Amino acid sequence: MLTDHIGLVFNLEILRIIGRLSFPLFVWVFAQNWRRDNDKNKLSKQLLLFGILSEIPYILMSNQLKLNVMFSFLWIVQTFGYLKKLEPKLLILILGMIGAEVLNIDYGWYGIACSLLMLEFKPTQAWILGWSLTNIVYTIYCGWIPQIFAIFTPLILIFYKANHDKKPSQLEKKFFYYFYPIHLAGLAALQAII
Repeated sequence: MLTDHIGLVFNLEILRIIGRLSFPLFVWVFAQNWRRDNDKNKLSKQLLLFGILSEIPYILMSNQLKLNVMFSFLWIVQTFGYLKKLEPKLLILILGMIGAEVLNIDYGWYGIACSLLMLEFKPTQAWILGWSLTNIVYTIYCGWIPQIFAIFTPLILIFYKANHDKKPSQLEKKFFYYFYPIHLAGLAALQAII
Protein backbone atom coordinates (compact mmCIF):
# COMPACT_ATOMS: atom_id res chain seq x y z
CA MET A 1 0.00 0.00 0.00
CA LEU A 2 2.72 2.44 0.96
CA THR A 3 4.68 1.42 -2.14
CA ASP A 4 1.62 2.06 -4.30
CA HIS A 5 0.96 5.46 -2.73
CA ILE A 6 4.61 6.53 -3.09
CA GLY A 7 4.36 5.49 -6.73
CA LEU A 8 1.21 7.58 -7.12
CA VAL A 9 2.74 10.71 -5.56
CA PHE A 10 6.04 10.47 -7.46
CA ASN A 11 4.55 9.02 -10.65
CA LEU A 12 6.68 5.86 -10.49
CA GLU A 13 4.88 3.21 -12.55
CA ILE A 14 6.99 0.30 -11.21
CA LEU A 15 5.87 1.06 -7.65
CA ARG A 16 2.25 1.28 -8.82
CA ILE A 17 2.63 -2.16 -10.45
CA ILE A 18 4.06 -3.64 -7.23
CA GLY A 19 1.27 -1.87 -5.37
CA ARG A 20 -1.37 -3.79 -7.35
CA LEU A 21 -0.68 -6.72 -5.03
CA SER A 22 -1.47 -4.73 -1.89
CA PHE A 23 -5.27 -4.49 -2.04
CA PRO A 24 -5.84 -8.22 -2.70
CA LEU A 25 -3.35 -9.07 0.09
CA PHE A 26 -5.09 -6.72 2.54
CA VAL A 27 -8.42 -8.24 1.50
CA TRP A 28 -7.06 -11.72 2.14
CA VAL A 29 -5.88 -10.70 5.63
CA PHE A 30 -9.25 -9.02 6.20
CA ALA A 31 -11.03 -12.24 5.16
CA GLN A 32 -8.95 -14.28 7.63
CA ASN A 33 -9.79 -11.86 10.43
CA TRP A 34 -13.46 -11.76 9.35
CA ARG A 35 -13.72 -15.43 10.30
CA ARG A 36 -12.15 -14.88 13.73
CA ASP A 37 -13.72 -11.58 14.76
CA ASN A 38 -17.21 -11.88 16.21
CA ASP A 39 -17.68 -8.18 17.00
CA LYS A 40 -18.64 -6.82 13.59
CA ASN A 41 -20.16 -3.66 15.15
CA LYS A 42 -16.83 -2.71 16.73
CA LEU A 43 -15.07 -3.43 13.45
CA SER A 44 -17.58 -1.26 11.55
CA LYS A 45 -17.13 1.63 14.01
CA GLN A 46 -13.34 1.48 13.72
CA LEU A 47 -13.48 1.41 9.93
CA LEU A 48 -15.92 4.33 9.89
CA LEU A 49 -13.83 6.40 12.30
CA PHE A 50 -10.56 5.84 10.45
CA GLY A 51 -12.29 6.23 7.10
CA ILE A 52 -13.45 9.69 8.18
CA LEU A 53 -10.00 10.57 9.58
CA SER A 54 -8.34 9.41 6.36
CA GLU A 55 -10.67 10.99 3.83
CA ILE A 56 -9.20 14.49 3.54
CA PRO A 57 -5.58 13.24 3.41
CA TYR A 58 -6.70 10.64 0.85
CA ILE A 59 -8.33 13.25 -1.39
CA LEU A 60 -5.30 15.55 -1.12
CA MET A 61 -2.84 12.74 -1.85
CA SER A 62 -4.74 11.01 -4.65
CA ASN A 63 -6.51 14.00 -6.23
CA GLN A 64 -9.65 11.84 -6.40
CA LEU A 65 -13.08 12.49 -4.94
CA LYS A 66 -13.62 8.91 -3.81
CA LEU A 67 -14.23 7.29 -0.46
CA ASN A 68 -10.96 5.73 0.74
CA VAL A 69 -10.20 2.06 1.29
CA MET A 70 -11.41 2.13 4.92
CA PHE A 71 -14.88 2.79 3.50
CA SER A 72 -14.29 -0.07 1.05
CA PHE A 73 -13.71 -2.42 3.98
CA LEU A 74 -16.68 -0.95 5.87
CA TRP A 75 -18.89 -1.61 2.85
CA ILE A 76 -17.50 -5.16 2.62
CA VAL A 77 -18.39 -5.76 6.30
CA GLN A 78 -21.93 -4.51 5.70
CA THR A 79 -22.38 -6.53 2.50
CA PHE A 80 -21.03 -9.71 4.11
CA GLY A 81 -23.29 -9.14 7.13
CA TYR A 82 -26.33 -9.03 4.87
CA LEU A 83 -25.08 -12.04 2.90
CA LYS A 84 -25.09 -14.04 6.15
CA LYS A 85 -28.62 -12.93 7.11
CA LEU A 86 -30.65 -12.51 3.94
CA GLU A 87 -31.69 -14.37 0.80
CA PRO A 88 -31.28 -14.48 -2.15
CA LYS A 89 -27.51 -14.26 -1.76
CA LEU A 90 -26.82 -13.39 -5.39
CA LEU A 91 -29.15 -10.39 -5.20
CA ILE A 92 -27.48 -9.17 -1.97
CA LEU A 93 -24.07 -9.57 -3.62
CA ILE A 94 -25.15 -7.64 -6.73
CA LEU A 95 -26.71 -4.88 -4.60
CA GLY A 96 -23.49 -4.66 -2.56
CA MET A 97 -21.45 -4.26 -5.75
CA ILE A 98 -23.82 -1.67 -7.20
CA GLY A 99 -23.83 0.20 -3.88
CA ALA A 100 -20.02 0.34 -3.87
CA GLU A 101 -20.11 1.94 -7.31
CA VAL A 102 -22.93 4.37 -6.50
CA LEU A 103 -21.17 5.50 -3.31
CA ASN A 104 -17.92 5.92 -5.29
CA ILE A 105 -15.93 3.78 -2.87
CA ASP A 106 -12.31 3.00 -3.69
CA TYR A 107 -12.13 -0.25 -5.72
CA GLY A 108 -15.94 -0.22 -6.14
CA TRP A 109 -17.51 -3.55 -7.08
CA TYR A 110 -14.08 -5.17 -7.29
CA GLY A 111 -13.66 -4.74 -3.53
CA ILE A 112 -16.71 -6.93 -2.90
CA ALA A 113 -15.79 -9.52 -5.55
CA CYS A 114 -12.15 -9.66 -4.45
CA SER A 115 -13.19 -10.07 -0.80
CA LEU A 116 -15.61 -12.85 -1.56
CA LEU A 117 -12.97 -14.69 -3.57
CA MET A 118 -10.34 -14.24 -0.86
CA LEU A 119 -12.77 -15.45 1.79
CA GLU A 120 -12.97 -18.70 -0.18
CA PHE A 121 -9.31 -18.85 -1.26
CA LYS A 122 -8.41 -22.32 -2.45
CA PRO A 123 -6.13 -22.47 -5.49
CA THR A 124 -8.41 -24.81 -7.45
CA GLN A 125 -8.99 -24.43 -11.19
CA ALA A 126 -12.44 -22.94 -10.57
CA TRP A 127 -11.11 -20.43 -8.04
CA ILE A 128 -8.20 -19.41 -10.29
CA LEU A 129 -10.61 -18.98 -13.21
CA GLY A 130 -12.92 -16.80 -11.07
CA TRP A 131 -9.98 -14.76 -9.78
CA SER A 132 -8.52 -14.31 -13.26
CA LEU A 133 -11.83 -13.27 -14.82
CA THR A 134 -12.55 -10.84 -11.98
CA ASN A 135 -9.16 -9.17 -12.43
CA ILE A 136 -9.39 -9.08 -16.23
CA VAL A 137 -12.87 -7.52 -16.11
CA TYR A 138 -11.79 -5.00 -13.47
CA THR A 139 -8.70 -4.03 -15.47
CA ILE A 140 -10.89 -3.38 -18.51
CA TYR A 141 -13.49 -1.60 -16.37
CA CYS A 142 -11.03 0.77 -14.69
CA GLY A 143 -9.10 1.29 -17.94
CA TRP A 144 -5.67 1.06 -16.35
CA ILE A 145 -3.51 -1.79 -17.69
CA PRO A 146 -1.14 -2.08 -14.66
CA GLN A 147 -4.16 -3.21 -12.59
CA ILE A 148 -3.83 -6.63 -14.25
CA PHE A 149 -0.79 -7.36 -12.07
CA ALA A 150 -3.18 -7.99 -9.14
CA ILE A 151 -3.88 -11.29 -10.88
CA PHE A 152 -0.55 -12.59 -9.50
CA THR A 153 -1.47 -12.16 -5.81
CA PRO A 154 -2.35 -15.88 -5.33
CA LEU A 155 1.27 -16.75 -6.16
CA ILE A 156 2.18 -15.13 -2.83
CA LEU A 157 -0.70 -16.75 -0.95
CA ILE A 158 0.19 -20.30 -1.92
CA PHE A 159 3.17 -20.01 0.45
CA TYR A 160 0.87 -19.24 3.40
CA LYS A 161 0.96 -21.85 6.16
CA ALA A 162 -2.27 -21.93 8.17
CA ASN A 163 -0.55 -23.68 11.09
CA HIS A 164 1.65 -20.59 11.57
CA ASP A 165 -1.33 -18.27 11.61
CA LYS A 166 -2.11 -16.28 14.73
CA LYS A 167 -4.65 -13.69 15.63
CA PRO A 168 -3.08 -10.22 15.39
CA SER A 169 -2.35 -8.46 18.67
CA GLN A 170 -4.15 -5.24 19.58
CA LEU A 171 -0.94 -3.34 18.84
CA GLU A 172 -0.73 -4.86 15.35
CA LYS A 173 -4.36 -3.97 14.66
CA LYS A 174 -3.98 -0.42 15.94
CA PHE A 175 -0.80 0.09 13.92
CA PHE A 176 -2.62 -0.43 10.61
CA TYR A 177 -5.54 1.79 11.57
CA TYR A 178 -3.27 4.68 12.63
CA PHE A 179 -0.69 4.16 9.91
CA TYR A 180 -3.23 4.59 7.14
CA PRO A 181 -4.29 8.22 7.79
CA ILE A 182 -0.80 9.22 8.98
CA HIS A 183 0.96 7.98 5.85
CA LEU A 184 -1.70 9.60 3.65
CA ALA A 185 -1.28 12.93 5.43
CA GLY A 186 2.52 12.68 5.16
CA LEU A 187 2.40 11.92 1.43
CA ALA A 188 -0.19 14.66 0.84
CA ALA A 189 2.08 17.16 2.63
CA LEU A 190 5.11 15.96 0.66
CA GLN A 191 3.16 16.26 -2.57
CA ALA A 192 2.17 19.84 -1.68
CA ILE A 193 5.82 20.75 -1.04
CA ILE A 194 7.12 19.25 -4.29
